[in-house]
Amino acid sequence: MLFNCSNNGHRHAHAADHGGSFTAAGGPKTHTIDIHRHRQSYPAGELMKADAERAGFAALSFGSELTKEVNRKQHDYIKPKMESVKTRLANMDAMGVDIQVISVSPYQYYYWAAPELGRQVAQMINDEMAEDIAQHPDRLIGLGTIPLQNTEMAITELERCVNELGFKGVEINSQVDRDDLSAPRLEPVWAKVEEMGVAVFIHTAGFTHPDRLKEHYFLNLIGHPIEASIVVGYLIFDGVMERHPGLKIVVWHGGGYLPSYAGRMDHAYHARADVREGLPHTPTHYLRRFYFDTVVFEPDQLEFLIQKYGADHILLGTDYPYDMGEEDPVGLLQKVDGLSADEFAAVRGRNAANLLNL
Repeated sequence: MLFNCSNNGHRHAHAADHGGSFTAAGGPKTHTIDIHRHRQSYPAGELMKADAERAGFAALSFGSELTKEVNRKQHDYIKPKMESVKTRLANMDAMGVDIQVISVSPYQYYYWAAPELGRQVAQMINDEMAEDIAQHPDRLIGLGTIPLQNTEMAITELERCVNELGFKGVEINSQVDRDDLSAPRLEPVWAKVEEMGVAVFIHTAGFTHPDRLKEHYFLNLIGHPIEASIVVGYLIFDGVMERHPGLKIVVWHGGGYLPSYAGRMDHAYHARADVREGLPHTPTHYLRRFYFDTVVFEPDQLEFLIQKYGADHILLGTDYPYDMGEEDPVGLLQKVDGLSADEFAAVRGRNAANLLNL
């Protein structure tokens, strides 16, 4: 992808105008960037199918019978959107999106696999994604997947994703086969990410204790936001954010529940020694360094996130092509009261361009 520098120092993509480009008052043209879109690798799914069934991770196997039926129907509906670059581009045009940042389906992390198999399937997924992006490098950007079950392999694949495939970051789950992301063995991964200056996008894959969440699609409706809240909590309280101030971490789905109830953490920090242990600052000091997407569905909730954490820390997203996604991301942003032209431009595309070093 080619870029130039405008007079104000921001770098903007030389992407064609596909309906999403706009000009803020007195500013340069900005492109609409969707930070949260997925791609599923069907060859990788076939490769891992037997192992997944043996390990108890068979696709679409969790939930009530009705949930399983709905998931199967959705799978058939979204498959063309996952496989066809032409369909993907047409849907982008319909949404007014110029540039799409693509990440693996959260059901294809495969952290439960043996390390060598995990490395193999991660490389397969990343190579396929790179092939798609190469067809339209002005419109598609990649986020790689890395085999976090093995620290050294994860770092090697991270470096390959960025240095060889040209990806702008990686997407990871909220935990790795029962290890939280603050586990000591993952410390070298965070150090390498910080050193490379790339972004990490955290997308949950359900909830780690799902037994009570089988009905009503609760695994997604309630489980995803809880899991996002837990991972952010561990990254703060176990000191990852303190040790690595240069980290650029994006938590999808608006960051889960925690950003809306962060005052409880700060209250406990002042009230209890076991909460502030090892933290020189309040929890919200670190929370404000995270980035969140706009997939919260309600303009009032999006307005809260922007006011609380700053327009410069909110990124446009859709969760395409899933049914729990936002089909009109720009329309949702337009419904937020009180946004200045500069804030609107930041959320719509400039933040993503800056975060990803475009």
